[in-house]
Amino acid sequence: MDDSKVSILIVDDRPEKLLALEAVLEELNQNIVRAYSGREALRHVLNQEFAVILLDVNMPDMDGFETATLIRQRRNSAHVPIIFLTAMSDEMYVARGYSLGAVDYILTPAVPQVLKSKVAVFVDLFRKSQQVERQAHTLHRRTLQLQKLATASLAINAALSIDKMLRTITDAARDVIGTHQAITVLIDPRPGNRGPRTQSSASYSEKYASWREKPLDLEPVAATIVARSHTATRMTDAELREHPDWEIVRKLNIPPITGGILAAPLTGRDGQNLGVIYLCDRIDGNFSADDEAVLVQLAQMSSIAIENSIFAEEREANRLKDEFLSTLSHELRTPLNAIAGWVQLLQMGATGDDLTHGLEVIERNVSAQTKLIEDLLDLSRITTGKLRLNARTISLKSVVETALEALRPLVQEKEIDLKLHLDAPDTAVLGDPDRLQQVCWNLLNNAAKFTPAGGTITVSLASEPGAVRLSVSDSGEGIDPEFLPHVFDRFRQADSTSSRRHGGLGIGLTIVQHIVTLHRGSVRAESQGKGKGATFSVTLPLSPVQHSAKPVGVSPAAKREQLPSLVGLRILLVDDEPDAREVVSQILQRHKADVQTAAGVAEALDRFASFRPNVVVTDLAMPDQDGFELLRALRRLSPDQGGMTPTVVLTAYARPEDQAQTLEAGFQAHLSKPVDPSDLIGTVFRCATASRLESLGIITDPSVHPPIRVGV
Repeated sequence: MDDSKVSILIVDDRPEKLLALEAVLEELNQNIVRAYSGREALRHVLNQEFAVILLDVNMPDMDGFETATLIRQRRNSAHVPIIFLTAMSDEMYVARGYSLGAVDYILTPAVPQVLKSKVAVFVDLFRKSQQVERQAHTLHRRTLQLQKLATASLAINAALSIDKMLRTITDAARDVIGTHQAITVLIDPRPGNRGPRTQSSASYSEKYASWREKPLDLEPVAATIVARSHTATRMTDAELREHPDWEIVRKLNIPPITGGILAAPLTGRDGQNLGVIYLCDRIDGNFSADDEAVLVQLAQMSSIAIENSIFAEEREANRLKDEFLSTLSHELRTPLNAIAGWVQLLQMGATGDDLTHGLEVIERNVSAQTKLIEDLLDLSRITTGKLRLNARTISLKSVVETALEALRPLVQEKEIDLKLHLDAPDTAVLGDPDRLQQVCWNLLNNAAKFTPAGGTITVSLASEPGAVRLSVSDSGEGIDPEFLPHVFDRFRQADSTSSRRHGGLGIGLTIVQHIVTLHRGSVRAESQGKGKGATFSVTLPLSPVQHSAKPVGVSPAAKREQLPSLVGLRILLVDDEPDAREVVSQILQRHKADVQTAAGVAEALDRFASFRPNVVVTDLAMPDQDGFELLRALRRLSPDQGGMTPTVVLTAYARPEDQAQTLEAGFQAHLSKPVDPSDLIGTVFRCATASRLESLGIITDPSVHPPIRVGV
């Protein structure tokens, strides 16, 4: 019988009438089933479904009405459409027929076209009903699968180990799809393994219960095409046996593979293959496209859970990074809020003490924000391995004293008792004075920050064989023993909550450790616990050249007092930002320079010929033409036209590679924004002085005044 056809039951005790009905209905091209009595009709109804029943009324033994009554009493046939066919036109017969649930009552001889049309309607209705039932069954099954999938997701993510996770994934796959066996193979993606290292898990129904305790050796599976595929695979038995993987699979010590296979890949976020989930021997029918879609969803959820478990350390690093970004936003906005607030107050007309205090607050917060940005740049250099030292023999004592001078206002404000023991006989080290001062400042600032008012900070220098040790001890909050091993970790803070009492990005000690390591030294932290203070010790090797140690560091006040006058110097300032142009111009003019400004390269070249500056100070990034193009245009001029005029870059590009690029291009100096006025004035003065000496023939060797690096 053709499954695409529906069945029509015709019931009559006379063969000639059945033959006539069959001839009329033959054009519908359906399965016509004959019954020569009511009893035979009931047997057919018990065994199969019918789209419609054509039932004669007048039959011996059991007439049509009795037969219809019994058909309606059975649950499976209670709603099958019945059409009575009879030559009796008595209204009582018609009424009884309809009372038994008949859908029509046709008098014979029936008009063939009418009969055929009525039957065709019920055939079509039966087909649609079957389709709706199939869809409802599919939806119900899919709903159950999705419910099981959701439950499996919770169980998978709750697993505390990879082994437990693989067992959960495999059991879930077999249960959700409905198979007798499932296997999951994990290929460990972590580097350092020789060849793919696999972990496997199998799940069997009672059909294969004897296999549950048998060991699995599925290492060969990692080499199969299906396991290395990034898409799902669905194959019948015949297709599997023709597949190249069959030679590997048939040799595995696993139960017989029947009913084809369904496989879904485990794939990492970066597309890396993590393994595969295999299913075979489906309990009910063949694997469908819906099964494939559900298994792919399960594999995707499992892949994420596996990666999260395997790369737990990376997940923790990401959490710390998120905390760091949140802290960074807070730390950057805090000084900006103070700056913006005082700027508005000053615009309202603050005078006298308020004006002085407001300017002090703005300067302090600008310095704080500059320090944050410098720390971020240093962290970037550390991460990329680009942090470099400009080493020379220096006095570590002098470095410490300079850092102490910068920190003294905070110490005095908190009335901290500062005890100094800096009389070590030998403190000469080979190092970068700026970087070592950064180390000292970070350690001292941390001590002052975590020491309560009225507390004590002890700074000491002590000689060791071939080395000198700097120790900074405080009577502050101390360090929790659990956090102590992580105190130098990037982005780690003992208190990263929004209610923390101390600011900072949590990268200062990371920078300290890296700088000390670059100097071939070591740094360590010690604390007896919370509330018991902390000690940070830095040990550096002594310099092999003892006699050349020089003191370093000049206080900001001393630097301002030593600034030269720029009287008589003409300076062309080029910057597309009006505010930046104005503030730099004001600094230069307050030191008696004659300043003209330009907003771009074209305007600068127009002013250059008539103004003939002694020094050009230019931004680097500008629209249309940048600072490099300005430099090239100036150098194309002859010396008489000013082609050798010293040119200084003042830019926000502050990386070492940016500095190297500008100096290599031919600029005489590189200044980083925000610029210290002392650095700006000193650099302009030195460039102008060197140019004058060259023009007088006093200096002819450019190496006597090499390019100047400031602010990086």
